[in-house]
Amino acid sequence: MRVKIVQNLSRWFQKNARSLPWRKHPDPYWVWLSEIMLQQTQIATVLPYFDRFLQAFPTIEDLARAPLDEVLKLWAGLGYYSRARNLHRGAKAIADRIAQGRGFPENRAAWLEVPGVGEYTAGAICSISLNQPEAIVDGNVVRVISRLLAIEKLDAKKTAIWSEARELVQAKGADPRTLNQAMMELGALICKPRNPKCELCPVNLQCQGKSEPERYPEPKAKTVWKHLKEEKWFLLRMPSKEVTEIYLEQNGNQGWRQGLWDFPNPGNTFKQAKWISEFETRYTVTTHKMVRKHIVLDLSGLKQPALPLKGTWFSTDDLPGVPSPVKKAILGYFNSK
Repeated sequence: MRVKIVQNLSRWFQKNARSLPWRKHPDPYWVWLSEIMLQQTQIATVLPYFDRFLQAFPTIEDLARAPLDEVLKLWAGLGYYSRARNLHRGAKAIADRIAQGRGFPENRAAWLEVPGVGEYTAGAICSISLNQPEAIVDGNVVRVISRLLAIEKLDAKKTAIWSEARELVQAKGADPRTLNQAMMELGALICKPRNPKCELCPVNLQCQGKSEPERYPEPKAKTVWKHLKEEKWFLLRMPSKEVTEIYLEQNGNQGWRQGLWDFPNPGNTFKQAKWISEFETRYTVTTHKMVRKHIVLDLSGLKQPALPLKGTWFSTDDLPGVPSPVKKAILGYFNSK
């Protein structure tokens, strides 16, 4: 049965695969960059970021030499910023290998030594770029194999899924690059979590779960949201009629916001500033639903105050890398004017 599954999936993929840059050009750098960006993020969101990164950093050596602030600025809006920091660390590690004459990592074990690369990413790079028979298991592959074998309950390590993925990629006639991408593509386009298009599935005849596809795998428990509120100062000044500046501070090296620019917390430094308005924004971070209140103050008429902490004034035309909640607040405020 596995040989038939491999054949059907491969033929389907060759006819239906979406055209993606890292598929046309499966260079290790391109595949690695795409896989880091695709963690927890949809392809449509990743594509413009992928293009911008390659324009800014055509080679992995270019990325390794770039300041982290520059990498974070290009990453701004993509979320999960630890990925950007690991990407930068990984680029430095690989660039060191290349400088030593060892080149890119050549197998799964070597890729697992690169910062930010886990089992899935190592397998993806080795199979897609190097065409090695390494299994990969992401959410799409979990769903496809769970339904193929009617596996309802999964352990934390998804042992049964990994085992079957290895069997398939090592089956007779399997082309690892094609098969692994075919399973992911099938999960994204056909074998969807809700309302799968079973009538269009190339492995419909081999699927043991097709009569109740949404039963497999067992649905995850609903997210228990934590509701949090925070307050920030939205500080403005106008050095001239043509220029508006915003005051931001760079976070330290702790937490998910480390190294990113954000609005300052309220304090007593700007008591004489002119109050303009207040507004709220809402956003989510993992399992947290956040409400952020912004107090807009105009410092244009004041002498240069002693700024708290380590902040900097930025022109609204030249902002640094900021997380989505900050960008959302800035755009929302100025678009409402």
